[in-house]
Amino acid sequence: MKKEFDLFVIGAGSGGVRAARVAASRGLKVGIAEGWSLGGTCVNRGCVPKKLYSYASHFEHDFNVMRSFGWSIKTISFSWNKLVSNKKKEILRLNNIYKNLLVNSGVEIFSGFANFIDKNTIEVSKKKIIAKKILIAVGSEPRKINFSAKDKIINSDQAFDIKKLPKKVMILGGGYIAVEFASIFNGLGVDTTICVRGDNILRGFDTDVVQNITNQMKERGVKFIQNNFPKDITFQNNKFKVIFDDNKVYKTDLVMEATGRVPNIDSLKLDKVGVKVSDNKSIKVDEFFRTSIKNIFAIGDVIDRVQLTPVAIAEAMVFVDNLFQKKLKKFDYNNIPTAVFCHPNYAYIGLSEEEAKLKVKKIKVFRSLFKPLKNSLSNINDKVFIKLIVNNINEKVIGLHYVGENAAEIIQGFSVSITAGLKKKHFDKTIGIHPSSAEEIVTLK
Repeated sequence: MKKEFDLFVIGAGSGGVRAARVAASRGLKVGIAEGWSLGGTCVNRGCVPKKLYSYASHFEHDFNVMRSFGWSIKTISFSWNKLVSNKKKEILRLNNIYKNLLVNSGVEIFSGFANFIDKNTIEVSKKKIIAKKILIAVGSEPRKINFSAKDKIINSDQAFDIKKLPKKVMILGGGYIAVEFASIFNGLGVDTTICVRGDNILRGFDTDVVQNITNQMKERGVKFIQNNFPKDITFQNNKFKVIFDDNKVYKTDLVMEATGRVPNIDSLKLDKVGVKVSDNKSIKVDEFFRTSIKNIFAIGDVIDRVQLTPVAIAEAMVFVDNLFQKKLKKFDYNNIPTAVFCHPNYAYIGLSEEEAKLKVKKIKVFRSLFKPLKNSLSNINDKVFIKLIVNNINEKVIGLHYVGENAAEIIQGFSVSITAGLKKKHFDKTIGIHPSSAEEIVTLK
């Protein structure tokens, strides 16, 4: 017997779960399929465990700050196994929350990977399902490189559950995932090296910010190999040999690939229904998330717009709203606040200086670099770096960048102002909270 639904969602990550439960709460008969754990990459192999591990990797640094305030701790120790165990408990708790959200909304959950039979029929674990509309929200997976030791090299999905911390690690790639994991490993006492093909990490981010982050990561002991990339990696006698074009060989205990992610579409059998995909395997959609097949839609990382969990959730809300109205809404991708949980933290909203120069005739840039009060009694050299970019024609703030502790918390608040289109004069009129690092944002001259 075939199951029939008004809407069937493939993928129970943040976007898929939000779409399913909101659509069900509005009266649609909804089903959802997930082959892994509920919550998708963010909950199980991404944002949540990454932030937990980032917290864990801060503490030794914080102990050093404590000493400057008169605290003395004779011995400190760290248990990787304890961290992994506690992380698993927290993820299981979140999995159950996602399950309850779906069940309480009336969504029927199917365990297994879905694939298309025709444009209205899919199969999950040998069960046939018919749906009027189908939403693809399967996300992405780490890209793999075909090195000799590819079966021994880990990716970001696997990094949270390695059996023990290595003494030495090399991370391939310079995107935010690579940079975050480099900070995590470094903070936990691992000899850490980042290897990037180009000049810098965080390609596409503001150049000033990238240079500041790089310098501060180096200060903390992270090593960088730039403008070079392995031609092969082998594994012998429990050691990796990383071989470069100039035949230099680096030996390390662990290699992690973080060279990007690719849409997770291989098992969907999209060719059976003619859903069009781009060269990078992302699903092509229009401005209303419609694929080339009119009853099939897609949101989230699989469409390669902005790969962030809150964006997938917001896209889901626009998608569901459009199911119930004739005048369709478009999603606004402008002014999306973003954070990189490296050490130091970095967050921003709006344009980089390079982007602003391309889009605006005249800009004014305000910068501040200073040692925060928290570190003033110590020999720790961590700095806060703030950059404010203003459209000089209308005085609107079009970019705000913050490098330093709690960057995401600070930028989240200021993002309301910038989304609302406030001007530099509104920042200038705002009284700062003293002493704080964030007050510098409203006192920039």
